[in-house]
Amino acid sequence: MFVAVGQGVVQTSPNGSTWTNRTAAGSYDWNSVAYGGGKFVAVAADPSDQIMTSSDGINWSLGSVSVSAFWVSIAYGGGKFVAVSTTGDIVTSPDGTTWTNVTTASTQAHAFHSVSYGGGKFVAVGTDGGVMTSSDGITWTDVTVPVSPTWTEVTYGGGKFVVVSAEGDVITSTDGITWSHTTAGTIGAISVTY
Repeated sequence: MFVAVGQGVVQTSPNGSTWTNRTAAGSYDWNSVAYGGGKFVAVAADPSDQIMTSSDGINWSLGSVSVSAFWVSIAYGGGKFVAVSTTGDIVTSPDGTTWTNVTTASTQAHAFHSVSYGGGKFVAVGTDGGVMTSSDGITWTDVTVPVSPTWTEVTYGGGKFVVVSAEGDVITSTDGITWSHTTAGTIGAISVTY
């Protein structure tokens, strides 16, 4: 099942073509949704501490995270959910219900915009040009990248991470540590997936 979320909206589809409106757990700005461990979890930007969970994508329950922040992206991997915010906050959860705040050892003030999981690692990118990586979602490390534009999204597929920017820069990495730089042209990208 595909699940899409938006401002007070949840929709589901068995095939990506036919969509059904569902009742969200609140009329909030749902920014991102992930699936893992038999559960869908969505995070909200406003109010800034809300999450909603569902085991079937149809019936949703409201909850909250341990930190009030503008939550923009959530990913699942290694048996846990990781959510990131534009204020640089990161929270983790094994079940989408109980959340723990993570203190990063960042030397930069990251305004995160996206997080992804692949190859045994989480990678989070920020609109401030920052990139961080973690093998467990708890201990995070700043990564040196060739350029630092406004990163908009990170995804994993085909054995590599790909990060796109609003300025047209693209970086790729097979391990989340060493990155190569290219450009997608003069027009920037907002979203990428594999």
